[in-house]
Amino acid sequence: MVPARTPTIHRLWSGGLPHPLLNEVTGMRSPRPRTGLLGALALATGIVGVVHLGSCNPYDLLVHDRFEQAGFNSDVDILWVIDSSNSMSEIQEQIRANFEEFISAFANVDTEEGQELNYDSITDATVAFTEFLQNQERFLNYQMAVTTTDIENPGNGNQGNLRSLSGIGGNNCMTPEILTPETEDVLGDFTSLADVGVAGGGNETGLLSAAYALCKSMDAEFWDSLGNRPDTDPIKVICGNVPEDERFCNEGFVRDGAATVVVVVSDEGDDTYRSGSLPPPQFITDCVLEHNDDPFFGECDCRLAWMLDFFDGMEQPVVFATIGPTYQTLDTDVAWCDDSVINFPGPCNPFGSDVCGLDFYQQAACLSGGLFSPIQVTTTDNEPSSCVLSDFEESLRNIGALISNLARGWRLSTIPDEDSIAVIVDGQVVPNLADSPSGGWRYLPQDRAIAFSGEALPSFNAQVDIFYYPLHDRRSQVGRDLPF
Repeated sequence: MVPARTPTIHRLWSGGLPHPLLNEVTGMRSPRPRTGLLGALALATGIVGVVHLGSCNPYDLLVHDRFEQAGFNSDVDILWVIDSSNSMSEIQEQIRANFEEFISAFANVDTEEGQELNYDSITDATVAFTEFLQNQERFLNYQMAVTTTDIENPGNGNQGNLRSLSGIGGNNCMTPEILTPETEDVLGDFTSLADVGVAGGGNETGLLSAAYALCKSMDAEFWDSLGNRPDTDPIKVICGNVPEDERFCNEGFVRDGAATVVVVVSDEGDDTYRSGSLPPPQFITDCVLEHNDDPFFGECDCRLAWMLDFFDGMEQPVVFATIGPTYQTLDTDVAWCDDSVINFPGPCNPFGSDVCGLDFYQQAACLSGGLFSPIQVTTTDNEPSSCVLSDFEESLRNIGALISNLARGWRLSTIPDEDSIAVIVDGQVVPNLADSPSGGWRYLPQDRAIAFSGEALPSFNAQVDIFYYPLHDRRSQVGRDLPF
């Protein structure tokens, strides 16, 4: 799986990473924290804090991802957030009918072979890792649970509570049903869990529901330290809204060192942005004023950035796979945040959701390195354009492949300017593979990751530091040309 990392952002000056800085940055050290995100072949450490050297230009942010080649695991925690409003009956049926396409991409559900990798020595780890590379899907040690987009109504599966196999109503905090490779009937149980009904609140809030679900998955150490965070910290603000008697409703779902993937399925935009209290009004005021001279940056961008900061700051930052409607004009190329160009089969927005609500789902997927799939497509074969249900079989298969592919490379925390990347292993600069055929590093844009080869492959327990400038700031990644 992907080595875990803790990103650190330093404010420096414009331009590519000047390599004379390497002597300075390699001298930086920090204490070892707990295991980080997307764990495989690594435990992450990171420098805490932001160094301000005068510039406030978002292009001047130097990102530092630190990894440690120590061990690897194949853990992935998958949270489904399913719209339970009254228009979702057919879409929920499609999810249940095509779930096998999703899980077959990474889980061998038809066998009883163990899927966890256990080892007691470096030799055992080497053998296990070889087996893992040859047959990754056998070893993906997943946990999977379901919540809804409804935070208005209490009950099993709502307000970020993970569903039990009981009905949607009832008590808020019931024992959640968490599916694993050892679950006797994964397909049958998921079919039941995904049947969330259509009586949920009409203000669907997928990202906020996911945030509450993650808050409620945290342990006592997290809650004991919550008060020590700054009052402006999105984690403190959102998790602070969770009632004390619900803090441990989902405890154990988010595992230390596991990948965290959120799959949101909705036929409308995310109403999280409509919240009057999240983010705090003062944050919105300050953010808008800060970007007052930019006609393409507005309140929606501020709200989205604040929500994404919540997920970036959790113990395991989140990768989003979202399925939702689109607003982009049919046959118009859209600049995506990885510097690619895509063409959505839209516009397909049957309920007239605001652009901001749709952007929440699209940009959460794009900026986290995940996947956005249009829930509806436009057909034009000898007929006027019309919106029909998306091919859920293909969409779910692609999401399953995304989860499987989290096993590739040393995943970076954001999309880099490739020319600025500098890689250091145990204090020594590693050359780019193009300059050193005997061994070096190369960037894998499809996986947003660094891969090593030959003599440059980090040894056991090596510390890997990767420095780079981000390709874009968030404003330039929103994939639209209309201000809010």
